[in-house]
Amino acid sequence: MSDCFLPINLPSKCIPYEGINPDDITIRAYQGRDAIFLAEINPVNLVQKFLLVLKNVIRGINPEDLTLGDRFYIMIWECINSYMDVVKVSTTCTHCFKEVEVSIDLKELKVTKLPDDFKQPYKVKLPSGKDIKLKLLSIKDEVELEKFEKHSDEGLLFRYAKSIVDDQDVLKWIEELRNMPAKDIATIEAFHEKFYHGPDMLAHFICPKCEREDELTIPFRLDFFFPFGRTLTDTFGKGI
Repeated sequence: MSDCFLPINLPSKCIPYEGINPDDITIRAYQGRDAIFLAEINPVNLVQKFLLVLKNVIRGINPEDLTLGDRFYIMIWECINSYMDVVKVSTTCTHCFKEVEVSIDLKELKVTKLPDDFKQPYKVKLPSGKDIKLKLLSIKDEVELEKFEKHSDEGLLFRYAKSIVDDQDVLKWIEELRNMPAKDIATIEAFHEKFYHGPDMLAHFICPKCEREDELTIPFRLDFFFPFGRTLTDTFGKGI
């Protein structure tokens, strides 16, 4: 059976990718060859294992260049198209304060997209008066961050340093960031928050106990990558 690759509209609109045509990016649902890696994903190896999978399922762009927002969108797309579009989530109703389990349709999640006028590097003036240029973080940046964190506890500063676009060495930026005013650091973080793009994990539901509308933030779940336990049996075990 030949691979069936489909077009995908990434929330970044491919704006951060130089020379990439959005119409050229295609994706396929998971296959058995991908399950080999997906089944091994855990919080420690997630970055590397999922990157291996992305190299199999994405065409038209080097997966390492993908923004973290686009990667998250792809993760949810694959969950919907490869496994399940409805997930069960346990939560506490804020009206009746009872523990309930609700079904959330992932297809109904809103998707935040980058504004059409976004450009990177993005010029920012820090509260201290310093002018810097910033970029969105990519999977490649996260791979480097993971390696850095194995021998340093300054991963947060490394993340900010990788956000800054200039010719200065990352380690020198980390030295500078150590002494930056907290307001400057907060401004860099605000850039990433402002230009978040990807699925909005805030979902609405009707409480099965009091029948009032409520909302919850869907937590990150490893079974988005590969269903196991109750998620597996609820989704695929009904006919067994």
